[in-house]
Amino acid sequence: MKWVKVAVLALILVPMGARAQANLDGEWNWLPHEDGPDPAIGEYDGLPINDAARYRAAHWSASLWTVPEHQCIPHPADYGPTFSPVRIWRDINPLTQQTVAYHTMMNWNNPVRTIWMDGRAPPPANALHTWEGFSTGRWEGDTLVVTTTHLKPGYVRRNGVPRSDLAVLTEYFIRMGDVLTWVSITQDPVYLTEPFVKSRNFRLDPGYQTEIYPCSIDVEIERPMGEIPHYVDGNPQLHEEADERGIPRAASMGGAATMYPQYREILRRDVAARNREAGE
Repeated sequence: MKWVKVAVLALILVPMGARAQANLDGEWNWLPHEDGPDPAIGEYDGLPINDAARYRAAHWSASLWTVPEHQCIPHPADYGPTFSPVRIWRDINPLTQQTVAYHTMMNWNNPVRTIWMDGRAPPPANALHTWEGFSTGRWEGDTLVVTTTHLKPGYVRRNGVPRSDLAVLTEYFIRMGDVLTWVSITQDPVYLTEPFVKSRNFRLDPGYQTEIYPCSIDVEIERPMGEIPHYVDGNPQLHEEADERGIPRAASMGGAATMYPQYREILRRDVAARNREAGE
């Protein structure tokens, strides 16, 4: 009878959150049924960017990736899950059997990220910033919630839209069966007027093998030392995407309003007005 009482007491003392935690370990393959990679120049619609971000993006040149110092830069933590399979594993304290940290690794450049689960405090604001940042996690039911700070300056979209080193990234890892939904919310006081929310889905793929990605630096384009590719007067192709899609140029320049469904009505009215003018 005594052992029964001990067992019941042990169950009472076990936190409900610990028993509800989902198993995130494994190889997860990307399901590319949402926005894909390789956005066009000037394609900023749906992004809550401000004028400073728009200015930076308009003067950005894709040739920047050919500069030797930029060729092997990994995608930052807030962009890496956009188009890559991911491996997730954890470190477990052998004495307490508690999870100390989760780790993620993407295919491209194989960046390894650590998500601390041991309750440690973040470093000072002026501490080292890295591509993967400093991440801490906690469980809310069976959802892993991760907060990341100390990110190096990166990009919201890989066509020049910037993200500052003051950004805070909040993520939700939600597993349902063999599908992992990874929701990320980026808040950036420098370049975003509202939180930028996106999600990606992954399917458990036990047979998948993460590829080794050795990166070598080479001179792809000869240019004077110290020259940084950019457009002083703005990219001359900035509005080609909008013109080809037949949407107002102002819409392709983004802004918080372009994120919401009601913006479609604004586009319909604009297109209708232009059609009437063309018919006159």
